[in-house]
Amino acid sequence: MPRHKGLEHLARRYLASRGTPPMVEDPVGVALPRLRAEVAQARRTARRDLGLGLGLTLAGLISGGSILVMPFGNDVLMAMLRLHLVPLMGLGGALWGAILFERAGPVWMAARNVVRHLSTGALVEAFQLALSGLPAQVR
Repeated sequence: MPRHKGLEHLARRYLASRGTPPMVEDPVGVALPRLRAEVAQARRTARRDLGLGLGLTLAGLISGGSILVMPFGNDVLMAMLRLHLVPLMGLGGALWGAILFERAGPVWMAARNVVRHLSTGALVEAFQLALSGLPAQVR
């Protein structure tokens, strides 16, 4: 089956970016199973990171907001500690969750689009998106 020259070039670029020697006889045949496996792994990892980011953000916001309903007691030192430390810990958790969202969101979207392109048979677009949107994971 004759293949598009640009498709073979993109498959070779994809293989080279992933640490595999690009000069193989059938670069598309070698790159497609690897791309499918990498996309499946990227989707799982990004989905897990998005869930973790959501949990961290919610935990940070809840712990930061819980200072409003917390009784202070008679100890001034504990009251000052609660007033300053709990919101800072909540802010740290929320920021950590936001960083996970920022990193995992584009990877998840790119992996989803690569799967869509692979299912429709648009291999050139799938390889282009994999080269630009998925992080290179050299094994």
